[in-house]
Amino acid sequence: MKNPPVYETVNAEKSVVYMHALMNSLGYFKDTITYDTVMSYKGDQQRTTVNFNVKPGKVTRFDSIYYGLDTPLKHPNQRELQALAVKNPGESTLKKNEPFAKGAVSTELDRLTEIYRNNGYLKFTREMMIGLGDTVDVSLLRPTNDPFEELEILQKLKEKRNNPTANIELKMKPGFDTSRLRKYYVGRVTILPDFGTESGIDSARYKKNTYNKDSANAIIVFYRKIFKPWIFDNNVSLHRGDLYNQSNFFKTINRFNSLGAWRLVNIDQLPRPDQDTADFTIKLIPARKYTFQANLEGSSNSNAVSGNLFGIAVNLGLLNRNFARAANQSNTNLRFGIEVGDSSLVQTRQFILSHEIYFPRAIPNFGFIKGKVRETFRSKFAFSAGNTERLDLYNLTTFNISFGYEFKVKNMSFNLRIPNIEYSNLIPRPLLETLFVNNPSLRNIFTDGLISSIAANMTATGGKNKNINVFRTNLEVSGLLSGFIRNKTLDDNLYKFIKIDAEFTRKMVFRKSVLAYRFFAGAGYELESTKNPQKRKNLPFFKQYFAGGPNSMRAWALRKLGPGSTVKAFNGSTGLFERYGDIQIETNLEWRFPLTTVSGVKLNGALFTDIGNVWLMKSAAGDPEQVFRFNKLGEDIAVGMGVGLRVDFDFFVVRFDFSHKVKDPSPSPTYQSLRNKWFGYAKDNFFKGTQFQLGISYPFIL
Repeated sequence: MKNPPVYETVNAEKSVVYMHALMNSLGYFKDTITYDTVMSYKGDQQRTTVNFNVKPGKVTRFDSIYYGLDTPLKHPNQRELQALAVKNPGESTLKKNEPFAKGAVSTELDRLTEIYRNNGYLKFTREMMIGLGDTVDVSLLRPTNDPFEELEILQKLKEKRNNPTANIELKMKPGFDTSRLRKYYVGRVTILPDFGTESGIDSARYKKNTYNKDSANAIIVFYRKIFKPWIFDNNVSLHRGDLYNQSNFFKTINRFNSLGAWRLVNIDQLPRPDQDTADFTIKLIPARKYTFQANLEGSSNSNAVSGNLFGIAVNLGLLNRNFARAANQSNTNLRFGIEVGDSSLVQTRQFILSHEIYFPRAIPNFGFIKGKVRETFRSKFAFSAGNTERLDLYNLTTFNISFGYEFKVKNMSFNLRIPNIEYSNLIPRPLLETLFVNNPSLRNIFTDGLISSIAANMTATGGKNKNINVFRTNLEVSGLLSGFIRNKTLDDNLYKFIKIDAEFTRKMVFRKSVLAYRFFAGAGYELESTKNPQKRKNLPFFKQYFAGGPNSMRAWALRKLGPGSTVKAFNGSTGLFERYGDIQIETNLEWRFPLTTVSGVKLNGALFTDIGNVWLMKSAAGDPEQVFRFNKLGEDIAVGMGVGLRVDFDFFVVRFDFSHKVKDPSPSPTYQSLRNKWFGYAKDNFFKGTQFQLGISYPFIL
């Protein structure tokens, strides 16, 4: 440091005072804090080291907790305050034998304030209460002439010194304002849904240019007709005539904030003079209705069929925050991209149009949905259509339409799509037809058809402190209902399958490092009741699992692992250039640690291992070594290990991973002798067993 601060004794004394205050707030009332200084010299520098010696002493613990909110009685409602305080003693943050900590007392005062405000006491504040602690046991001060009783008192005094305790009483602060103990009921609720839509608008001008619309729960006052009146009925939790409840007050604010149609939400509370009624004015300032986004992205990769490819894509998006004037959000996205090969010819051309509409309510209105679940309920309509042309390989047209629901229950979020309809039409080009002839199993992968399914997924989050647990599970059933319809088109195209998978991830945070691990298992079974025998062997390829890439088995390129112990070339007329499976098992373990900081950007390191593979379910779908067998699980499992560098910009992370194939069950024919050999590439050709991956964000958990 240039010009470091001069050491002054007064600052050390202040530090001791602050330390005493901290120790007292934690329940240590008999602490001893001293300090000493050590002088040293380094060149022409004179340095002072200050050592603080802290002896906390015995911690004082709660003995008895008493609520005396009705003493002295100055207002009849104090009896109700007392009754509410002692109603549920198990919810109190003050526990006998716990440390006499200031934080616990403060939290209990906050809890009581919330209870009172949820029971009509709109004007009640925490500052109206006080917590009084007493470390003196009056019985020990009582004089006695009985020597045995005196010995008993001395023993109690000794125990109290060794295990100090204190009593606490929560009561009303002397001189509190009794007018704040009035209970209030909800009176007139006025909603201004487009408040401030013009700059400089004031309340007087606002009222002159509006019209009123009575709603079930409120009076809606418009400046312009940009919202439909009926949408407010289910979003306002303050109902005329109800006892005031602070939870409903904040619930209303949070609900309007979550809809996205308004950028600012404010509720004015207006108690009527000398009455037990309060009026509320909900002021909603609309957000910008439309948001347009555009971005350009590029990619570079190598394909066994098409060679080195460079891709460029344009993404356009339009967000409407008030679709149909009902605070619905619609999102329209358009993507167009091409890939150019070594010959500068366009190898791939892709066009995708998607549209989503989120309705902040259940459609239709399910009466059985109550409470907090109803507040999180959203209905979703989604549509997408796309076309991908791969030069000399295929032309793929896809179509998807679905309707479903999203909602939360405590720490779990659910997503249900019913129905989910997907259709794909694949037109093989000459090169793919040649590959089919030389490698018949490819016909089982590159198939088109119809999916009419019900899909559901659940995500549960948990953990303590900075540790995070996430559990996800997905279930999809296709052809459950539509399979009963007798129709030639459906018989030729419909897939009937069951697919289920589950994933558990955990992040364990230590002092300076993080240990993260993930386990994933999934399986899909094409039902024998599928009418078309060509579609009965395995899942459609766009529903199958795959491994490899920056977010999976990092020692393998994307879709270049498996299935099972396959030994096939990745190119050529008999090759299997992309790998898919009906079953996947994968485990990832990663240890992350800090390295250094450069210009404010954190650089972190990582050591990781990835273990897993994909397999086919049915023997008819491929060769025997590609099919899952329990007795071959140890043989088929792939293992990769590597090191990584993470460049952490806070808002996103750029990830560089360098991984090595420790055990490879599906090498190319050139390295068939190394199949399933531990560290085979390290002994033969190290760099042929390595893979570099570039990724954004962490691979499976923050």
